[in-house]
Amino acid sequence: MNDFTDRRREVLRLNRPSQQQFQRAVRTGRPLIIAGCAEELSRGHTYSLDLLQRAIGNRRIEVDRRPSRNTPQDPQSRPDFQRVRFQDFRRRLMTETFDGPRTYLQDDVNHMPGLRPFYGEPEYLRDVTVTRTKLWVSGRGLVTPLHYDPVEVVHWMMEGSKRWVLVRPGLRNLYPYGLRTKAAMFSRVDPDAPDLKAFPRWRGVRPIEFDLQAGELLYIPAFFWHRVESTSDYNVSMNYIWVASLRKMLRYLPEFGHAVPFVRWQAKRISAARTTMHEDRRVRL
Repeated sequence: MNDFTDRRREVLRLNRPSQQQFQRAVRTGRPLIIAGCAEELSRGHTYSLDLLQRAIGNRRIEVDRRPSRNTPQDPQSRPDFQRVRFQDFRRRLMTETFDGPRTYLQDDVNHMPGLRPFYGEPEYLRDVTVTRTKLWVSGRGLVTPLHYDPVEVVHWMMEGSKRWVLVRPGLRNLYPYGLRTKAAMFSRVDPDAPDLKAFPRWRGVRPIEFDLQAGELLYIPAFFWHRVESTSDYNVSMNYIWVASLRKMLRYLPEFGHAVPFVRWQAKRISAARTTMHEDRRVRL
Protein backbone atom coordinates (compact mmCIF):
# COMPACT_ATOMS: atom_id res chain seq x y z
CA MET A 1 0.00 0.00 0.00
CA ASN A 2 1.35 3.42 -0.97
CA ASP A 3 1.21 4.96 2.48
CA PHE A 4 3.68 6.89 4.61
CA THR A 5 1.50 6.87 7.73
CA ASP A 6 2.92 3.77 9.45
CA ARG A 7 5.83 5.30 11.37
CA ARG A 8 6.81 1.96 12.91
CA ARG A 9 8.15 0.72 9.61
CA GLU A 10 11.79 1.74 9.10
CA VAL A 11 11.87 0.63 5.46
CA LEU A 12 8.88 1.17 3.22
CA ARG A 13 8.06 -1.29 0.42
CA LEU A 14 5.99 0.45 -2.24
CA ASN A 15 4.81 -0.68 -5.65
CA ARG A 16 5.52 2.08 -8.17
CA PRO A 17 5.36 4.98 -5.70
CA SER A 18 4.56 8.43 -6.99
CA GLN A 19 7.28 11.01 -7.59
CA GLN A 20 6.04 12.85 -4.52
CA GLN A 21 6.38 9.77 -2.34
CA PHE A 22 9.91 9.17 -3.55
CA GLN A 23 10.89 12.79 -2.97
CA ARG A 24 9.42 12.63 0.50
CA ALA A 25 11.58 9.59 1.31
CA VAL A 26 14.66 11.51 0.11
CA ARG A 27 13.72 14.63 2.02
CA THR A 28 13.07 12.78 5.28
CA GLY A 29 15.96 10.34 4.85
CA ARG A 30 13.83 7.20 4.95
CA PRO A 31 14.95 3.99 3.17
CA LEU A 32 12.53 2.87 0.49
CA ILE A 33 12.17 -0.38 -1.47
CA ILE A 34 10.52 0.17 -4.86
CA ALA A 35 8.85 -2.64 -6.80
CA GLY A 36 7.20 -2.69 -10.21
CA CYS A 37 9.83 -0.79 -12.24
CA ALA A 38 12.16 -3.57 -13.39
CA GLU A 39 10.67 -4.04 -16.86
CA GLU A 40 11.15 -0.38 -17.76
CA LEU A 41 14.72 -0.30 -16.46
CA SER A 42 15.82 -3.61 -18.00
CA ARG A 43 14.16 -2.91 -21.36
CA GLY A 44 13.26 -6.61 -21.41
CA HIS A 45 16.81 -7.89 -20.86
CA THR A 46 18.11 -10.42 -18.37
CA TYR A 47 21.64 -9.75 -17.20
CA SER A 48 23.37 -13.06 -17.74
CA LEU A 49 27.15 -13.30 -18.05
CA ASP A 50 26.62 -13.86 -21.76
CA LEU A 51 24.78 -10.55 -22.13
CA LEU A 52 27.41 -8.70 -20.09
CA GLN A 53 30.16 -10.29 -22.16
CA ARG A 54 28.43 -9.19 -25.36
CA ALA A 55 27.90 -5.64 -24.07
CA ILE A 56 31.28 -5.11 -22.42
CA GLY A 57 33.36 -7.12 -24.86
CA ASN A 58 37.02 -7.57 -24.04
CA ARG A 59 37.36 -4.23 -22.25
CA ARG A 60 39.16 -3.94 -18.95
CA ILE A 61 36.87 -3.51 -15.99
CA GLU A 62 37.63 -2.73 -12.36
CA VAL A 63 37.41 -5.46 -9.75
CA ASP A 64 38.08 -5.66 -6.03
CA ARG A 65 40.17 -8.71 -5.16
CA ARG A 66 39.70 -10.06 -1.66
CA PRO A 67 41.39 -12.89 0.27
CA SER A 68 37.99 -14.11 1.48
CA ARG A 69 34.29 -13.44 1.08
CA ASN A 70 34.03 -11.44 4.33
CA THR A 71 37.31 -9.56 4.53
CA PRO A 72 37.32 -6.77 7.16
CA GLN A 73 38.12 -3.32 5.84
CA ASP A 74 41.82 -2.51 6.19
CA PRO A 75 42.07 0.95 7.81
CA GLN A 76 45.54 1.49 6.36
CA SER A 77 44.80 0.90 2.68
CA ARG A 78 42.16 1.45 0.03
CA PRO A 79 40.41 -1.55 -1.57
CA ASP A 80 42.62 -3.61 -3.87
CA PHE A 81 41.08 -2.47 -7.15
CA GLN A 82 42.59 -3.94 -10.31
CA ARG A 83 41.70 -3.65 -13.96
CA VAL A 84 41.18 -6.97 -15.74
CA ARG A 85 39.50 -7.99 -18.96
CA PHE A 86 35.88 -8.98 -18.50
CA GLN A 87 36.44 -12.49 -19.81
CA ASP A 88 39.14 -13.00 -17.15
CA PHE A 89 36.77 -11.78 -14.43
CA ARG A 90 34.09 -14.11 -15.76
CA ARG A 91 36.44 -17.07 -15.63
CA ARG A 92 37.40 -16.29 -12.03
CA LEU A 93 33.80 -15.80 -10.97
CA MET A 94 32.82 -19.20 -12.36
CA THR A 95 35.67 -21.03 -10.59
CA GLU A 96 35.60 -19.33 -7.17
CA THR A 97 34.87 -21.35 -4.05
CA PHE A 98 32.73 -20.02 -1.19
CA ASP A 99 35.57 -19.76 1.33
CA GLY A 100 38.41 -19.03 -1.07
CA PRO A 101 39.75 -15.75 -2.53
CA ARG A 102 37.04 -13.70 -4.20
CA THR A 103 36.68 -11.11 -6.96
CA TYR A 104 33.98 -8.41 -6.97
CA LEU A 105 33.24 -6.36 -10.08
CA GLN A 106 32.62 -2.75 -8.99
CA ASP A 107 33.02 -0.33 -11.85
CA ASP A 108 31.74 2.93 -13.30
CA VAL A 109 29.58 2.30 -16.37
CA ASN A 110 31.64 4.92 -18.22
CA HIS A 111 34.23 2.15 -18.53
CA MET A 112 31.57 -0.03 -20.24
CA PRO A 113 29.95 2.13 -22.95
CA GLY A 114 28.54 -0.93 -24.71
CA LEU A 115 26.29 -1.58 -21.73
CA ARG A 116 24.32 1.66 -22.03
CA PRO A 117 21.66 0.40 -24.52
CA PHE A 118 20.74 -2.41 -22.11
CA TYR A 119 19.41 -0.41 -19.16
CA GLY A 120 17.49 2.74 -18.31
CA GLU A 121 17.43 5.26 -15.49
CA PRO A 122 14.67 5.27 -12.85
CA GLU A 123 12.01 7.87 -13.58
CA TYR A 124 12.27 9.00 -9.96
CA LEU A 125 15.66 10.54 -10.68
CA ARG A 126 14.47 12.98 -13.32
CA ASP A 127 14.74 15.89 -10.87
CA VAL A 128 18.29 15.12 -9.72
CA THR A 129 21.66 15.05 -11.48
CA VAL A 130 23.06 11.54 -11.37
CA THR A 131 26.81 11.97 -10.91
CA ARG A 132 27.79 8.32 -11.16
CA THR A 133 26.31 4.98 -12.25
CA LYS A 134 28.11 1.88 -11.06
CA LEU A 135 27.79 -1.83 -11.91
CA TRP A 136 28.30 -4.61 -9.35
CA VAL A 137 28.69 -8.34 -10.12
CA SER A 138 29.41 -10.99 -7.50
CA GLY A 139 28.99 -14.59 -6.44
CA ARG A 140 27.27 -15.90 -3.31
CA GLY A 141 28.42 -14.77 0.11
CA LEU A 142 30.47 -11.70 -0.74
CA VAL A 143 30.16 -9.07 2.00
CA THR A 144 30.67 -5.32 1.96
CA PRO A 145 31.38 -4.37 5.60
CA LEU A 146 29.26 -1.86 7.52
CA HIS A 147 29.87 1.66 6.18
CA TYR A 148 28.06 4.80 5.05
CA ASP A 149 28.22 6.96 1.92
CA PRO A 150 27.94 10.78 1.93
CA VAL A 151 25.77 10.62 -1.21
CA GLU A 152 22.24 9.57 -2.15
CA VAL A 153 21.95 6.15 -3.79
CA VAL A 154 19.31 4.09 -5.59
CA HIS A 155 20.45 0.47 -5.80
CA TRP A 156 18.76 -1.65 -8.48
CA MET A 157 18.92 -5.43 -7.99
CA MET A 158 19.14 -6.60 -11.60
CA GLU A 159 19.75 -10.30 -10.96
CA GLY A 160 20.05 -12.35 -7.77
CA SER A 161 19.48 -11.04 -4.25
CA LYS A 162 21.26 -9.30 -1.38
CA ARG A 163 20.81 -9.20 2.37
CA TRP A 164 20.98 -5.67 3.78
CA VAL A 165 21.64 -4.42 7.28
CA LEU A 166 20.86 -0.71 7.68
CA VAL A 167 21.58 1.55 10.65
CA ARG A 168 20.47 5.13 11.07
CA PRO A 169 23.13 7.88 10.73
CA GLY A 170 25.43 8.58 13.64
CA LEU A 171 29.05 8.13 14.67
CA ARG A 172 29.28 7.58 18.42
CA ASN A 173 27.65 4.13 18.64
CA LEU A 174 29.02 2.90 15.31
CA TYR A 175 32.75 3.07 16.13
CA PRO A 176 34.12 4.25 12.78
CA TYR A 177 37.83 4.09 12.05
CA GLY A 178 39.77 7.31 12.70
CA LEU A 179 39.97 10.29 10.37
CA ARG A 180 43.62 9.62 9.62
CA THR A 181 42.86 6.12 8.34
CA LYS A 182 41.68 5.12 4.87
CA ALA A 183 38.48 3.63 6.25
CA ALA A 184 36.94 6.55 8.14
CA MET A 185 33.43 5.72 6.86
CA PHE A 186 33.67 2.05 7.89
CA SER A 187 32.57 0.69 11.25
CA ARG A 188 34.84 -1.53 13.31
CA VAL A 189 31.75 -3.52 14.34
CA ASP A 190 30.58 -6.66 12.55
CA PRO A 191 26.75 -6.54 12.89
CA ASP A 192 26.56 -10.33 12.58
CA ALA A 193 28.93 -10.90 15.50
CA PRO A 194 29.39 -7.66 17.47
CA ASP A 195 32.07 -7.66 20.15
CA LEU A 196 30.15 -5.95 22.94
CA LYS A 197 33.16 -5.82 25.24
CA ALA A 198 35.14 -3.83 22.71
CA PHE A 199 32.14 -1.86 21.41
CA PRO A 200 29.63 -1.59 24.29
CA ARG A 201 27.62 1.29 22.80
CA TRP A 202 26.55 -1.01 19.98
CA ARG A 203 23.93 -2.29 22.42
CA GLY A 204 21.94 0.86 21.70
CA VAL A 205 21.95 0.28 17.93
CA ARG A 206 18.83 -1.13 16.26
CA PRO A 207 19.83 -2.60 12.88
CA ILE A 208 17.20 -3.02 10.16
CA GLU A 209 17.56 -6.27 8.18
CA PHE A 210 15.87 -7.33 4.96
CA ASP A 211 16.47 -9.02 1.60
CA LEU A 212 16.42 -7.16 -1.70
CA GLN A 213 15.18 -9.34 -4.56
CA ALA A 214 15.76 -9.22 -8.30
CA GLY A 215 13.77 -6.41 -9.89
CA GLU A 216 13.55 -4.29 -6.74
CA LEU A 217 15.14 -0.90 -6.16
CA LEU A 218 16.39 0.37 -2.82
CA TYR A 219 16.78 4.04 -1.96
CA ILE A 220 19.64 4.36 0.57
CA PRO A 221 19.62 7.82 2.18
CA ALA A 222 22.94 9.63 2.41
CA PHE A 223 24.83 8.85 5.65
CA PHE A 224 22.78 5.70 6.39
CA TRP A 225 25.09 2.87 7.47
CA HIS A 226 24.75 -0.36 5.50
CA ARG A 227 26.26 -3.83 5.33
CA VAL A 228 25.53 -5.86 2.20
CA GLU A 229 25.84 -9.58 1.50
CA SER A 230 25.25 -11.23 -1.88
CA THR A 231 22.94 -14.17 -1.26
CA SER A 232 22.43 -15.75 -4.70
CA ASP A 233 24.94 -17.73 -6.74
CA TYR A 234 25.03 -14.88 -9.28
CA ASN A 235 24.25 -11.26 -8.45
CA VAL A 236 24.14 -8.17 -10.65
CA SER A 237 23.15 -4.71 -9.46
CA MET A 238 23.54 -1.04 -10.33
CA ASN A 239 23.96 2.10 -8.25
CA TYR A 240 22.62 5.49 -9.33
CA ILE A 241 24.38 8.14 -7.24
CA TRP A 242 23.71 11.84 -6.74
CA VAL A 243 24.82 14.59 -4.36
CA ALA A 244 22.88 15.03 -1.13
CA SER A 245 21.18 18.36 -0.48
CA LEU A 246 23.05 21.06 1.40
CA ARG A 247 20.42 20.81 4.12
CA LYS A 248 21.16 17.11 4.62
CA MET A 249 24.93 17.62 4.58
CA LEU A 250 24.60 20.32 7.25
CA ARG A 251 22.31 18.07 9.29
CA TYR A 252 24.97 15.37 9.26
CA LEU A 253 28.00 17.65 9.30
CA PRO A 254 30.14 15.41 11.58
CA GLU A 255 29.50 12.43 9.26
CA PHE A 256 30.28 14.56 6.21
CA GLY A 257 33.50 15.80 7.80
CA HIS A 258 34.50 12.21 8.51
CA ALA A 259 33.98 11.41 4.82
CA VAL A 260 36.01 14.26 3.26
CA PRO A 261 39.16 12.19 2.52
CA PHE A 262 37.03 9.54 0.83
CA VAL A 263 35.13 12.17 -1.18
CA ARG A 264 38.41 13.55 -2.54
CA TRP A 265 39.63 10.07 -3.45
CA GLN A 266 36.36 9.17 -5.17
CA ALA A 267 36.30 12.47 -7.09
CA LYS A 268 39.58 11.49 -8.73
CA ARG A 269 38.21 8.08 -9.65
CA ILE A 270 35.03 9.56 -11.14
CA SER A 271 37.07 12.07 -13.14
CA ALA A 272 39.24 9.24 -14.50
CA ALA A 273 36.14 7.28 -15.57
CA ARG A 274 34.71 10.32 -17.36
CA THR A 275 38.04 10.81 -19.14
CA THR A 276 37.79 7.23 -20.38
CA MET A 277 34.26 7.91 -21.66
CA HIS A 278 35.36 11.05 -23.57
CA GLU A 279 38.35 9.24 -25.08
CA ASP A 280 36.02 6.49 -26.31
CA ARG A 281 33.78 9.06 -27.96
CA ARG A 282 36.74 10.69 -29.73
CA VAL A 283 37.89 7.30 -31.02
CA ARG A 284 34.41 6.54 -32.43
CA LEU A 285 34.24 9.93 -34.11
